[in-house]
Amino acid sequence: MTAPPSKDHATSRPHDVLDTAIGTAKAGGRLDIVDRLSEARGLLCGPSVTVQVAGGAQQGRASMAAALLRAGSGPPRITIAETGDAGLAEAVDVVVFIATAEQVLSASEVDQLSALRHRSPTVVFALTETDRHPDWPDVLQADLELLRSADVSDTHFAVSVDQHARALSEDDPALATTSGIPALAEWLLDLAEHAELGAARAVAEHVLDAVAEMEATSAPRPRRPAPAETAPGPAGRGRWAQVLGDGFGAVSSDVDFDLRSRVRTVVAEAERAIDESDPARDWDAMHTWLRERLDYEGRQTRALLASRTAEVAAAVGAEVGGPALQPVDPPAVPDLFGKLPPREPPAGKGRPLAARGRSLVMSGYGGLMMALVLPRFAGIHLPIGIVVGAALLAALLMGGAAMSGERKRQLDARRSRAKSLARNCADGFLLGATKYTRDAVRTAQQHLRDESAARTAELRRVASPEPDRPRVTTELATLRHHALTLLTRSA
Repeated sequence: MTAPPSKDHATSRPHDVLDTAIGTAKAGGRLDIVDRLSEARGLLCGPSVTVQVAGGAQQGRASMAAALLRAGSGPPRITIAETGDAGLAEAVDVVVFIATAEQVLSASEVDQLSALRHRSPTVVFALTETDRHPDWPDVLQADLELLRSADVSDTHFAVSVDQHARALSEDDPALATTSGIPALAEWLLDLAEHAELGAARAVAEHVLDAVAEMEATSAPRPRRPAPAETAPGPAGRGRWAQVLGDGFGAVSSDVDFDLRSRVRTVVAEAERAIDESDPARDWDAMHTWLRERLDYEGRQTRALLASRTAEVAAAVGAEVGGPALQPVDPPAVPDLFGKLPPREPPAGKGRPLAARGRSLVMSGYGGLMMALVLPRFAGIHLPIGIVVGAALLAALLMGGAAMSGERKRQLDARRSRAKSLARNCADGFLLGATKYTRDAVRTAQQHLRDESAARTAELRRVASPEPDRPRVTTELATLRHHALTLLTRSA
């Protein structure tokens, strides 16, 4: 009696070859190869070819798709494009462009076919309703001439959807063949088979690469025991990257908010101090205080960055396992004022002497005129001495008021200039400090990512099961044979 084939031996089917390769990699303790081969399963999943039925309005796209499905298109997935250009955005393997035999292709249809040529590797033209239009061969030849002139593939089929439906209802194979639908479906099946062969070749190449890698590293190597509490579980191995990204996203947001809040507070305090002082006298002290205060706030933000980075490192370390991860300390805050352009202090330039003199003269003249003219309008006759004295007093009062207003105007101008300088200084500091914090966050994230990846790889290596070397040695030769067989069959 013949013994049944062993389940441990792979056949030459792609799924079986891939499953056996994954089992051999597990037995050899090569979890990295297991992950790589597991990802290759996607090559064998889902329909191998996606077909889209396209065409103009009222061309029977849905009827054509249904006919292809009834004709047994097998692995291909049939989709229907929207009218016009709306359906051209979807990436597909094959486009079946349909047009009726009632008339020759229009210019817009030729343009649409030309656009499809750039969006799908294969475009086939299907002329429909051949049973309704006896002169369809002439229309087809004219259509093919237009396609060739537009540098579009002239692969074509003449079909009748109605005739194919009638053949199915009457169970008439000859009529179905005459409809042309089975020929188009068989052509699509051939494309699907070629695609499946390509996937099988890709799987065979993946397996052969894995076999070569396992053969090169099949010699015994020293192993270190890993404490059970330090080996990351499957969930931990997949979560640390998410914890790292989310953690540093929060760090970047919090540090940026803290820095901007501190700078705004400093600017508000500086403006209040400027309102209570004369910048012409106190600007040097104010400028020194402003720079020292901003520098202090920058150091405080650095401390926050270091603290939050340590929290993220602790959270990531808990997911990875093993000893605590050591975060990289943020670099010292650089000189953020060195590249600021020099600006003139708020000296508060007064108006020219001539302008100030003219203002005083006009104010004094106005006082004289008030003292001399107003009594006359009121009908009051005063001694000349009193009139002259009142005129001089009015002139002095008006001139003094003008001088006082000029001094206040100059003080307001100096304060406004000082506030502008303070804001410019703070803006320059904030620009440099923001770049510093973002660079520090990026460096810290890269450091922890590299440390976590290395730690995870090491923990997985030392925690992987002891290789079953006799089994691996026995199976590698058989696996190579089946992979080569699969590669030869799919060539």
